[in-house]
Amino acid sequence: MRIDFFEEFPTVENFRKAELIDFESTIYIAAKSLKQFYDLKKQLNNINPSLEAAYWPTLEKSYWISPFSRTYELENLIKELLARKQNDRLKVLIDLELPILNKKLFVRNLGSFLKNKILIGRLFKLAGRLNIEFLTAEYPVIDEFSQKVLKCLGVSYSPEKYPHKKIVMLYSSLISNEKILRLMKDFTAKKFRKYGQNLQVGLGTIATGILGNEPILSPKKLDRDLNFLRENGIETAVIFRLGGLNEKYLEVIEKYV
Repeated sequence: MRIDFFEEFPTVENFRKAELIDFESTIYIAAKSLKQFYDLKKQLNNINPSLEAAYWPTLEKSYWISPFSRTYELENLIKELLARKQNDRLKVLIDLELPILNKKLFVRNLGSFLKNKILIGRLFKLAGRLNIEFLTAEYPVIDEFSQKVLKCLGVSYSPEKYPHKKIVMLYSSLISNEKILRLMKDFTAKKFRKYGQNLQVGLGTIATGILGNEPILSPKKLDRDLNFLRENGIETAVIFRLGGLNEKYLEVIEKYV
């Protein structure tokens, strides 16, 4: 199994955890621009040159990407990627989440919803032209109906129509209801049978994120979740986040890589 990591706060302290990794892995680095990403990538590679770095763009005003984001920020992201030198293939994570950090965006940008949804779809369709592999971070769901709701909200896209890979954020530490967690896991396994390696699973959280109050997943439950992936043939897990990695988590992870 391949184990990758998100890093939402790419500080030297958090990057130091990369010293623990002695297996092939990708680190998804949150950055406000490609320039910042390349600077951070150098910092990461100075610590562990064997790791792959992927660009996780965060928007200054909207933060996450959705049809409720500010239109000019989506347009600027597309322009930035179009202007990139395309010699090297780049992985780009599109973090599709609703603007719960700034709920005013639901109302402020409602009039731009359809335009923004089209812009996001256009971004995926540029993948081949831009020499980019797009991946999306998406909410977990329990059934086809809730999946269609996410598609209507513009925070889920079909890989058949829009070239990309999905990372389902199945963060079991955030899901207190075991029945709902089981339904989410079962539906994720079902979708993997449909999408194959175009579907990966996010696990966590082993450190807090931008909300600051995310419950922390124990090593024992990380073991449970990784075992679920292995039992269902899912070959890639992306753990949120690198900064929480320690020897106890590593002991679990090394059973699977």
